This record gives sequence, C-alpha cells and structure tokens, in this order.
Amino acid sequence: MQGIDQNDCDEFVRRFWPANESLPKHEKLRKAMTTAIIQGFWRPGARLATESEWVKATPCGLATVQRAFRALVADGLVHRRRGSGTVVARFSRPLAQGPWHMRFLRQIEDELEYLPVSTRVLNRNVTREPGPWTGTLNGDEHALVKIERIMDIDEAFSVYNVFYAQADRFPELVDQPVSELHGTNIKKFISQRYHMSVHKVRHKMRFEVVPKWVTDNCEWPDSAYAVILNVVAYSFEGEAMYYQDFYIPPNNLTLDLGTHRWV
Repeated sequence: MQGIDQNDCDEFVRRFWPANESLPKHEKLRKAMTTAIIQGFWRPGARLATESEWVKATPCGLATVQRAFRALVADGLVHRRRGSGTVVARFSRPLAQGPWHMRFLRQIEDELEYLPVSTRVLNRNVTREPGPWTGTLNGDEHALVKIERIMDIDEAFSVYNVFYAQADRFPELVDQPVSELHGTNIKKFISQRYHMSVHKVRHKMRFEVVPKWVTDNCEWPDSAYAVILNVVAYSFEGEAMYYQDFYIPPNNLTLDLGTHRWV
C-alpha cells in the first residue's frame, strides 16, 4: 500500500489549499482533499498522512482535521481502517444495470459489444443557478439537485456528466449519502423509487471547447474540444424528469443513442 510522507502533505497544501476562499477551515481542507483525490494526486488505496502530520502541514487544529476527515468518510472518498489509518477509497463503481445514455460499442471479431461503464460522483448540491436547464425543469419555481459525475468508459476514456432534476420531486437524490450514489443508474433509481418511467428522450449535440472545470477533472488538456450531448427525459405526461449534459472527448467508438420509450 502506498504511503504518504510529510513532503506529500506540503506539496498538497502548495497545490490545492484554497488560500483566498472565505470558508471555515474544515471545509477548506475537505474541498482541497476532494479536489486532490479526484485529480489523482493520491491514487485509490493510498494511505494518507496521520492527523498529527496534517496539523503540522495545514493551518488546522486537530479537531478541524478530524471534522474534515469525518466528512470525507461520509462522502465515500476515504476509509478509516484500524491498523491501516486513512486510505483513499476505490470509489468508481460499475454502473448498476448497465448504461442508459453512454452506450458505446466496440467491434470484437464479427460482433459488437457494449463497453462497461463505471461512475463516481464528484459533487452534489441543491441550486437555483440559472442556465438552459431552468426553463426545461421549471427552475424558476423549484430548486434543482445538481449531480456532477465522472463516467469511466471501460479503460478507453472518461466522460464528464452534469445531471439536473427538481430537488423536491426526487428528494432521495438530495438525501442519499454521496458514497451510495457511486455506480447508481439514476434513471433506474428514479423508476424504482418513484415508480416514474421515461416515456421519451430528446437528444441535442454540439461541439465546443469545454470549461476548465471539466478538463481538470478529466485530465484533458486545457482548451480541449469535446462533443456535448444534451439529454432531456420526459414522463408519459410530457413533464421533463431530468436534464443532463455529457462531455465526451474525441474517440473512435460508436455511441448507440437508440430509440428508448416507456422504460
């Protein structure tokens, strides 16, 4: 198991500590460590420094460090194990029941097969942030749950996904621990928990330079281009159930959009 020394702590602070944000210290540490883990500064299975080493390396006291780590455990980003200390979680999980929108195909001899997909949640929050999703989801009247995920398409590449839905319509997407959303097929989750099926899906596609927050999390070069696939799913009554954007890098695979109804 990979270990972390004091120099790693110092390098972490230099690269990831948010110097100018007016957040409580425990939130600063939590945010910085989340970013570091997502960007691969520590790999899954890495053993992190001890609490006393974090106290030395950061402007945080012991209680603050412990509070930040409790939050990281709740987020599913680290595990605390007796005898092993704090370990970075292996938090990308195979997508339950197969993908719905990211159905990439590859040729195996004379047959086509769908690539397996694993997902991990980067962030979840309730927002009234305006955007093209506002009118679709009646966001002027409803707060929206926003879920940002990385979708690993086998070992070929990663897709950045942003999901929006009405928070009061699907409260379990707000209340569920983030760690339990890794690997969740959200469409199936909605169908099973709320007995609400997708009747039809609208797709739109564009090609553009992606934002820096996407390139950083997907380890793409700055100013990279990607296909952005926008998906809106509708219920039988014609109401929009969710709004999603998928940032897809250039690749040589076929994406099967299919024709899905009453699912």
